[in-house]
Amino acid sequence: MKIGIDARFFGAEDRGIGRYTENLIRNLEKIDLQNQYFIFLKKQRWDNYNPESKNFQKVKFTLNFKKYELDLMHFTHYKIPFYNDKFILTVHDLIWQKFPIFWFVKRLIYKIFFNLAIKKSEKIIAVSNYVKEDILRNYKINPEKIVVIYEGVS
Repeated sequence: MKIGIDARFFGAEDRGIGRYTENLIRNLEKIDLQNQYFIFLKKQRWDNYNPESKNFQKVKFTLNFKKYELDLMHFTHYKIPFYNDKFILTVHDLIWQKFPIFWFVKRLIYKIFFNLAIKKSEKIIAVSNYVKEDILRNYKINPEKIVVIYEGVS
């Protein structure tokens, strides 16, 4: 399979999601030698990652994913560009929704992106049962679409 991973958030500079993405990629490199991976990085994070496995390739983040002919894309954040092929989404929390510290307009934009992302995704990875239940409490979505995969200790 050809699998893409959105690594716009990569490494400690991008905090929790960045660490999650970095650890996901580095550990997949150790265990998956069969699938072909395209790691989509922002220009600012380009030097943070150098593939150690021949089936991993870093590429500049683009909105033209079609040219890579991906079988599946993994977005580690719900700010998904207009993507119409198969993808999975990792949801870390809904904190932006719970605490009105964000400006109204920003929260509205987040809500639109999140709604689109959860509706269009093939599967949703929730990092805990609490996050899964939070999604189900706030959105009309089939519970079978959500899979809980706990984050490892890094």
